Amino acid sequence: MRLIFGIDGCFLKSDMKGQLLAAVGRDANNQIYPFAWAVVQVENTESWLWFIRLLKTDLGLGNGDSFTVISDRQKGLLNAVNEELPEIEHRMCVRHIYGNMKRAHPKKPQMKSKFWAVVHSFNESDFKINLAEMKKYDVGVYEAFMSRNPRNCSRAFFKTTSTCEDALNNFSESYNSTLEKARAMPLIQCLETMRRQAMVRIAARRKKIQNYKPKHSKKVALMIAEEEKIVKTLRSIHGRTGMYEVIEKGQGHAVDMKKRTCECRRWDLTGIPCRHALRVVFDNPDKYNREDLIDDCYLSAKWLEHYLDSIGPVNGMKYWKESGETILEAPPREAEKGRKKNPEKRIKGVNESPTKGKKVTNHGRDMSCYRCGLDAHNSKKCPNSGVPPKARPPKKIKTGDLDSQSQVPKKRGRKPRESKKSKTTNEFAESQEIAGPSQSSQSFAE
Repeated sequence: MRLIFGIDGCFLKSDMKGQLLAAVGRDANNQIYPFAWAVVQVENTESWLWFIRLLKTDLGLGNGDSFTVISDRQKGLLNAVNEELPEIEHRMCVRHIYGNMKRAHPKKPQMKSKFWAVVHSFNESDFKINLAEMKKYDVGVYEAFMSRNPRNCSRAFFKTTSTCEDALNNFSESYNSTLEKARAMPLIQCLETMRRQAMVRIAARRKKIQNYKPKHSKKVALMIAEEEKIVKTLRSIHGRTGMYEVIEKGQGHAVDMKKRTCECRRWDLTGIPCRHALRVVFDNPDKYNREDLIDDCYLSAKWLEHYLDSIGPVNGMKYWKESGETILEAPPREAEKGRKKNPEKRIKGVNESPTKGKKVTNHGRDMSCYRCGLDAHNSKKCPNSGVPPKARPPKKIKTGDLDSQSQVPKKRGRKPRESKKSKTTNEFAESQEIAGPSQSSQSFAE
């Protein structure tokens, strides 16, 4: 394995709350290689100390010298790494740093390009130039970046022992995203699923690499092809033995073919020849072969070694032997933060929507068409085109409605348009006047 790994934590989604800690490395093709994981109750300094001590023992990390770790800025993790691995190179994930700066300095459209130009600078000269551009753009953004120790997040200050230019912890987060289903399972099923996924990954990649013929991994070919696009625009000048000056955009770059270094530091940091070294190879094909200048960590043989061994099989629960020891009980659950959700106050009906409590569905109703009066369809999908709408029966008017309407005071202004209801009321009143006094009033007059 290469001398770099990322560590990160994520939440479990089952009823038994907890957090999953994982350590993920890089193989010869720059793909993720998870090699350690554990479930803890809370992600704090104590749990990270326990996890890192196990890593330290299993991997033989010592004080961390010549190793590199990438993580987010979790406080408990920082304390644990500083205590157990004081000599390790600890890179901070720049995506988390940029997210914090973006929230602190909103509405800064050019901040993103300025930020990534600084953190992607391979040497201190480019770093200073890009940092000056950031300060010129916004002093507040510049001060916020400098407060986060650029030596832990810019390629210009990374050690070359890891042969990896990563400033992101995205390979750890990519591994966490592959565990979406497993994290929602009960604890034992979750761990068993993770173990089987690792076995499947190792077996599939082993089979793929065994049929791979080139000397180096695919990542090397892609990076060299990207650099060769610019090689034709460069010019090399021979200097001392094994040393050349390569000119790019009017700037000279000292290349030492014996030490495999370049002033741009891209070759030093990645272990893959940069555009300046490739220009020297292009001008001196009888002296140099580009495949001999690539670091051995990218060899296909090394790539295959990573996947020759795998995790041993585990029998199912019915084959497990009883130990006779004390039965372990689940640890006490801590009170969850935040306000608890109120339970449902009433039981919803059979035909009621499970999501929208105030809306009643049409399930169980006898629907009929407004136009033709037939069942099983509505007026929008009526097959009987050309049929006039069916006349609706007039609404019945109660005597109490007439009394209430007569007591309503009239408003001044333009006479409103008479509705069907008011017309019916007027016709009823006129019919009473034409009919004359009622029978009871005539008997009283007599």
